[in-house]
Amino acid sequence: MHAASLRDLAERWIAVKNTARPSPNTVSARIFDLAAIGEALGGIPLPDEKLDVLNELSPADLTLGRLEEAFADFASSHAASTTRRVMSTWRQFCLWLVRDGHLEANPLDHITAPKQTPWAPKPLQPSDLEAVAVSSSAPAVTTRDPWPERDEALFALLIAAGLRISEAIGLRLGDCYLDDDPPRLRITGKGNKTRTVPIPPEAVTRLRTFTETRDDRGNDPDPTAPLLLRPDGRAMTRSSADYAIRGWFHRAGRTPPKGALAHSFRHTYATMLIDNGASLPEVQQLLGHADLATTQAYLGVTGHGLADAALANPARKLL
Repeated sequence: MHAASLRDLAERWIAVKNTARPSPNTVSARIFDLAAIGEALGGIPLPDEKLDVLNELSPADLTLGRLEEAFADFASSHAASTTRRVMSTWRQFCLWLVRDGHLEANPLDHITAPKQTPWAPKPLQPSDLEAVAVSSSAPAVTTRDPWPERDEALFALLIAAGLRISEAIGLRLGDCYLDDDPPRLRITGKGNKTRTVPIPPEAVTRLRTFTETRDDRGNDPDPTAPLLLRPDGRAMTRSSADYAIRGWFHRAGRTPPKGALAHSFRHTYATMLIDNGASLPEVQQLLGHADLATTQAYLGVTGHGLADAALANPARKLL
């Protein structure tokens, strides 16, 4: 057995998987999956460089008991579908460790994945959304370098454009067409597919204000530069975005929803669109769903649902 750290081994495994030229989102998901369980195994907070959480771990730490505890902890705050994906990543990683001589057997062979339950969106309650909207504009008093305009822009991208967090932090300055009619964003989503999302005037105002402060701080104005930044000028990451969003809920005195925080805004965006008369194909296009069936799940949590949608058919007047 070799004594390499799990971080080194994870990087080698990811390099092997990258020979198949996966999308950037797939690569990011693998890193997240490895780091999330590494965080539970090591008992330390997830750093900005996520794989650093594996530095102090070795294959000897991948015992059945410790992995069972780590996955149980992860599953307690994430959807079954996410847990199944993370387990799949770790199953593949451990299989590679076995084949490369770092493990004698794959411990994931003895851990059962949670049952797949019907997917159901979980939009924020109106009172929670209103409270978080206020707190997103009010940084914590302990913040060393407050940048409320940045948080206001992030909030606008989540609730007024329904972006995935990976899409929000992946935006470049040149992806914002604020002078178009209507103003719009060019989004790169799953599978590197691009789509256009119109945004309302209120979101445009927040984005303009933010980009002005972004320029005032001396950040890169190149159209290919990341739009959302941390106060030190580095690109915003998934973990720094999650940290900001969690702060909104904390300052609002609201309990953050379980699972991916940013996705709760996406769910809210979609359900509000449907409640206000948007068609399923329209919502599908705005969200970037590959399958209309995924979008259809939002009907069950809106005010009208399938039955009311069917009753809205104007042809009934001909009967």
